[in-house]
Amino acid sequence: MNHHGDEGEVHSSIVPLLFSFGVTLSLAALLLWPFALIGLPLLLLSIFLWIKEDVAMWEHRSISEEKMGDVSWAMVWIIVTEVIVFGGFFAFWFWAKWHTVSWDGAIASATWPPEGVHHDLRLVAFNTGLLLSSGIIAHFALHAHDSGRLTTARKHLRITMLFGLVFLFIQATEYANADFTWKSHAYGTAFYALTGLHGLHVLVGLIALSIVHKLHSGGHYENGRRDSFQAIVWYWHFVDVVWLLLFAIVYLEVI
Repeated sequence: MNHHGDEGEVHSSIVPLLFSFGVTLSLAALLLWPFALIGLPLLLLSIFLWIKEDVAMWEHRSISEEKMGDVSWAMVWIIVTEVIVFGGFFAFWFWAKWHTVSWDGAIASATWPPEGVHHDLRLVAFNTGLLLSSGIIAHFALHAHDSGRLTTARKHLRITMLFGLVFLFIQATEYANADFTWKSHAYGTAFYALTGLHGLHVLVGLIALSIVHKLHSGGHYENGRRDSFQAIVWYWHFVDVVWLLLFAIVYLEVI
């Protein structure tokens, strides 16, 4: 329920509670999978309802002329927390590497990566270029929107999403052809943890971009609205930067 008065709008809704409940059940599914049968549908439904309610209130909101709106600031803090999450996973990578080859109790013949582990660096480099290109195109999409070229903005968004989908497909192909799993050794665990976490963020980014595209196509970003559009583009840039680090550290072993 939305209330509007002289001092602005008040968003009164039960949807955030449903979202929290869906997140809780989805996390519980990591221990007992049947919780996912309720948690995931509830999570998706609450996200849909939350976006629907918020967009319905856009007509009652004044358009800020500032480039940093509330959504952009929220995305800044989301990215900060995600940096901490990925920092923990990279720390695990280095710990697993040290524990395998450098600590006092390490096996003398142990190597990192283990013998028999091979990556198709040409394919991974191509995938890296694909993801970075998608980030550049996403930036062009936002620029086209700011310039009033709305059709071009939507075209660039579609190309961005296509490149992201191809990136995930190539990553899935790499997983399918890998000669090791997350159970094979510490390297496998760290590799799949890092690349899988990043792949999950790419998937989330694609869902967010598809929502932006749908709203943009419906005319909801006309009349100067751009804050949430900008925020999602920033998120996609964050995904790009994390992959660059991952490519350099995991695949090229620069550290």
